[in-house]
Amino acid sequence: MSQDTGFFESSMRRILELERGVAGRSRWDLDPRMDTNLSLLCMVLSGIFSVSMLLRTESSIDIGGEVSIADIWIYSTAVALSWLVVSWIILISVVKRTRMASAFNGHFRFPWIGSTALLGIVSSFIMLFLVEWIFDILVISMRWDIVWANRVSVMLGPNLTEAMTQDYLVSENWRIWPILFLVWALAGAAYGASNTSVRSFLLGFGSVTAVVLLFAGNPLEANYNIDRVLFRLVLASVISLACFATMRIYSQRVEEYRVNRAKKNIGLMAVSTFFLTIILLDPPEFVKDIASTLAGFGILEAQLELITRDGVPPARWGGLLINLVVAAAGCVLGFAIGVFLAFSRQSNLPILKWPGIAVIEIVRSGPLICWLYFAMYLLPDVADPLFTDPEDFDNIVRMMAIFSLFGGCYIAEVIRGGLQAVDSGQKEAALALGLTPMQIKLQVELPNAVRTTLPSIVSVFIGLWKDTTLLFIIEIVDFFRIAKTMANTDLRFLGDFLEPVYFTALIFWVFAFYLSRVSMNVERSLGLVKEGGGDVA
Repeated sequence: MSQDTGFFESSMRRILELERGVAGRSRWDLDPRMDTNLSLLCMVLSGIFSVSMLLRTESSIDIGGEVSIADIWIYSTAVALSWLVVSWIILISVVKRTRMASAFNGHFRFPWIGSTALLGIVSSFIMLFLVEWIFDILVISMRWDIVWANRVSVMLGPNLTEAMTQDYLVSENWRIWPILFLVWALAGAAYGASNTSVRSFLLGFGSVTAVVLLFAGNPLEANYNIDRVLFRLVLASVISLACFATMRIYSQRVEEYRVNRAKKNIGLMAVSTFFLTIILLDPPEFVKDIASTLAGFGILEAQLELITRDGVPPARWGGLLINLVVAAAGCVLGFAIGVFLAFSRQSNLPILKWPGIAVIEIVRSGPLICWLYFAMYLLPDVADPLFTDPEDFDNIVRMMAIFSLFGGCYIAEVIRGGLQAVDSGQKEAALALGLTPMQIKLQVELPNAVRTTLPSIVSVFIGLWKDTTLLFIIEIVDFFRIAKTMANTDLRFLGDFLEPVYFTALIFWVFAFYLSRVSMNVERSLGLVKEGGGDVA
């Protein structure tokens, strides 16, 4: 009984704190019993009102076309929950925040609601509008059959989809799955080594896994073996959970410097994943030769023979894969270029300083779309003589080069600001310890510069990710181009062009939001954010 009472009191305490956040302080703050009773009354009344809105919304929608009973109940439940929040905030604002303020020399009295309550009411109505709009798009007015039917093409492009799903062709599925397994495993290990709670990880991981399984396992026009795909996705999830648990246990049992070293290794493996992706999709000749030599010695012969085969050239890539690869090139290679240009600009050697300044100022002076057109039509005339086969420097490789250079120039200026903020005392201490100038730059200046400029660097990364949509303009078959033309490829979906566009916008937002959250978690783990807001000095 005491446990139940304690749970009730703790729950009410949290509810009262939430009420203060959305409606301000109650008039009965000094009377906890009365305050609690009024809170319960407001919750009961708002619950009754939301149930009535649920029944009203459900009965007002006609079943027809592509709208099912389940869709109607999902929409009605979402709207009813929104009305629950709206009515609850209004009730606690009126019932618990009622003040009597005098006016006109006390002859007239009128109810007054504080600014916090007004803000809460306005925000709740905005939330109601957004929920109604979003769920109307998701389950009522839009047809998502077009996305389900073309989900592999959206992710990989039409050319690569054929090689992945058609049995009469040599299967290239094996090139994707190792990357997926590695990414899933690294994600689990990274979260296990961080300060993320088990509950938070499982909640986020479970949500992402459920969405991926639903997207891949939907039987609607699946032109691939669903059971095999689901088995591999479940296996990847199990590997991720195992890596999370392993790193969690390891980080709790060893010294902090070992955990930091593990985090560094995970970061290096994540960077290496980009290069591994390129190698697996389209192995260079020297990689094929190495694989052939090792296979001749009987080392993993069956697996290495796959690498000796001709890969999938970048010209056949498409869909979300292109956006991810180009954005990763801009982030990974761009960061390396940015570090080099930042040190070059600060160098005392004219042979490094002035070319670095020239590259930064020239690249930053033009918009990205102009540089993409330059890469598309003019760069081949400059670069093709360096290649024996012109296809080795096709459009996708050029885009990767331009994104890397463009992102590197902006990152260089961000890092330069961080380098200038490094205390001179740290450099002098490093010199006193006998470190070489290169060691000082890489082990003292650069870590401190990245540490202080991390939010700005992540902002550049997010900008590069969103800028990959510009590939659409120069006729690259990227994620956005496929979404725009999808409705014209199948007469059944003629005119349903908004659904793929909305899906594209959602995917881009999810990735950008995830990068932002990762950045915030890294800042928190580095001690850059103090409690209560603001930055640590």
